[in-house]
Amino acid sequence: MRVLGVGYCTLDQIAVVDRFAEPDFKVEMAKFSVQGGGTAATAIALLARWGIETSFAGKVGDDARATQIAKTLSNEGVDTAAMVHEAGAISQLTFIVVEEGTGRKQTYFTQGNVSDLRADEIDLNLLDGVDLLLVDDRYPLAQIGLVQAARERGIPVVLEVNRMAPGVAELVGVCDYLVASERFATQFTGMGQLGSMCRSLLERGPKSVVVTLGDEGSVALAKGQERLLRQSAYEVEVVDTTGAGDVFLGAFVYGILQGWELSRQVGVANIAAGLCCKDVGGRGAIATLAQIEALL
Repeated sequence: MRVLGVGYCTLDQIAVVDRFAEPDFKVEMAKFSVQGGGTAATAIALLARWGIETSFAGKVGDDARATQIAKTLSNEGVDTAAMVHEAGAISQLTFIVVEEGTGRKQTYFTQGNVSDLRADEIDLNLLDGVDLLLVDDRYPLAQIGLVQAARERGIPVVLEVNRMAPGVAELVGVCDYLVASERFATQFTGMGQLGSMCRSLLERGPKSVVVTLGDEGSVALAKGQERLLRQSAYEVEVVDTTGAGDVFLGAFVYGILQGWELSRQVGVANIAAGLCCKDVGGRGAIATLAQIEALL
């Protein structure tokens, strides 16, 4: 099995403190971690750890940070040959401060000056030998052509979306599996009732839809099913929620590749996301599949 991920990647610097600092005061860090971040990138990293052959296409600058970002994927075994390095550009960075004991966090980020990924920077030959295409909502105008090409080849497409943006509606209409935040789903459909929301999203094109609800879990629905699948969040002692949704996405994709029913796809993804919160960062506590199956 081979999965191609196309979307956002960044470098996460995460600090854990006893308490947030007041203005003009200093607080010593209890823990500090540097990890790869980004929705599609972290999902692909999980798949690589779970034994799936993976490749990733995203965009960075040509600075030292770009090298770090690429290594956070290549060190997992992800093929990063298709990553675009923009000459003279400063790469993206996210700095996260987590309050120990509460899990509350403050997030600071910069996009650097890397321009958006363009359609002409994505080689359609990247789809050769691919069994599934995973895209996030970072570069919808660039991703749409690749998604359409994948559909023409019979390659299933998983889309993760959290925001309204030009081109997103088109992506929703041509994906096979949709993982959407509740906020996006509400804005996109104009509905507040979860069942109606999922049915409306299914009418746009996907054959199954998952709407994530943060610490309230998720709901899911597939075409031909009448009953809404409701999944409570997997309860753990939360250290940091960074990247939990990205881990959910990667585990969900794994379930699709295995041909699991929707309930098992979501169940495994739910536990993976919960266990991720037991340590710092999205990639700091990715559980093994055996650990998750023992908890099902």
